[in-house]
Amino acid sequence: MTTLLRMALRAQRRASAGWAIGLASVAAMYAAFYPSIRESSAEFRGYVEKLPEAIRELLGGDFTTPAGYLRSETFSILGPVLFLVFAIGVGARAIAGEEENRTLDLVLSTPVRRRDVLVAKWTSLLLASLALATTLGLTIAIVGPLFDLRIAIANLAAACISLLLLGLAFGTVALAVGCLTGRRSLAYGITGAVATISYVTNVLAQGVEQLSPLRPLSPFRWYLEPDPLVHGINAASMGVLAAITVVAYSAAWGSFERRDLRA
Repeated sequence: MTTLLRMALRAQRRASAGWAIGLASVAAMYAAFYPSIRESSAEFRGYVEKLPEAIRELLGGDFTTPAGYLRSETFSILGPVLFLVFAIGVGARAIAGEEENRTLDLVLSTPVRRRDVLVAKWTSLLLASLALATTLGLTIAIVGPLFDLRIAIANLAAACISLLLLGLAFGTVALAVGCLTGRRSLAYGITGAVATISYVTNVLAQGVEQLSPLRPLSPFRWYLEPDPLVHGINAASMGVLAAITVVAYSAAWGSFERRDLRA
């Protein structure tokens, strides 16, 4: 198991390092913009007030405050997009990618169980995503105060945990699709489509009454609600995201154990 995990982590170490550097750079750049946003608060408030209610909710209220700015610029759009692209990619490649590259059969020809391979792959997804979330949190905590972008560490940690759970949920869904189909493209495409539909549904449901019953079905409904940058950890919302991961992992396990792998 330890050897399998080391192999999985080694295979994605360069990609993970690149993503971490890029994410830290973007977070630092947005932190540097905060003073100019705060100085133009009156103009920005007037602009935001003209936006539809759903978009205002997405931006997190007054984004001239540190919490509002971080939510609107980092945790509402940029953070989820980057995390989902990374996590879905890792999940899609974990089993289906190796199967397509004809390397999975070499691993399974050794005395290891399929479940051990799956656990190692999922654990590498968890550790890589955790490293990205930690990098993001540390960057904001260190660079933010240089530009008066200050927020309680506990609340910042809660937001990063929410982002981690969101990425892990969709990454595990991609892993499950890959285990079920053995095709990396399907794992990318299906999970990406589900993520896009979920996001759009969550946004539209806040302004379209007919769609409001569908909103609880979207993982994005439980992400950043209530706002952890203001209220800290919400066990119920995080529990829903964790439950999605558990269900998706169970599906991955069941399908990978039963399916005949392609020759």
